[in-house]
Amino acid sequence: MKRNFLWIGLGLTATVAMFPIDGTPAAARLFDRGLSIAQTLNQPKVELKLIAKQKVVQKDSQGKEQASWAVLTKDTTVQKGAILRFQVVAKNTGDRAAEKLVVTQPIPKGTTYAIGTATQSGAELTYSIDGGKTFAANPMVQVTLPDGRAVMQPAPPEAYSHVRWTLGKAIAPKSGLELTYDVSVR
Repeated sequence: MKRNFLWIGLGLTATVAMFPIDGTPAAARLFDRGLSIAQTLNQPKVELKLIAKQKVVQKDSQGKEQASWAVLTKDTTVQKGAILRFQVVAKNTGDRAAEKLVVTQPIPKGTTYAIGTATQSGAELTYSIDGGKTFAANPMVQVTLPDGRAVMQPAPPEAYSHVRWTLGKAIAPKSGLELTYDVSVR
């Protein structure tokens, strides 16, 4: 009698192993994992580096203002009104082209995006005003006029929360590109 319970127990264990809780058969799960690993191995390797710079304006010997950009360090303190440039350096370190790359950068809290400063580099440029949930080339907000009518107007710079580049061309192996956008410190 004890042997029958043992065989029944082993049979139930095998059945549970073949039909896991989520309803996916074990063989299918193994195939999916293998496919996922293969896709990961075939992915191009793109390294992203973020560099923050502050605009420095100085007068030259003739009294003309000259602008340059100083790289920020962890010890740098920025003042209200300072202009910062965020530079994303994307480098394809793999041996195959990186296609359909999408780079999304948040607009840091306490700053305001400077409209029109994001470089395009052959990319579709879109922005978010809802914390990165949706993106549009020209974000709009609904505004109620004094007469009570609701109209759509371009979102103010303070509303921008993210900038996104969707690259239309592939990044060749061992090459890269730079994407930038400016903000002002509030």
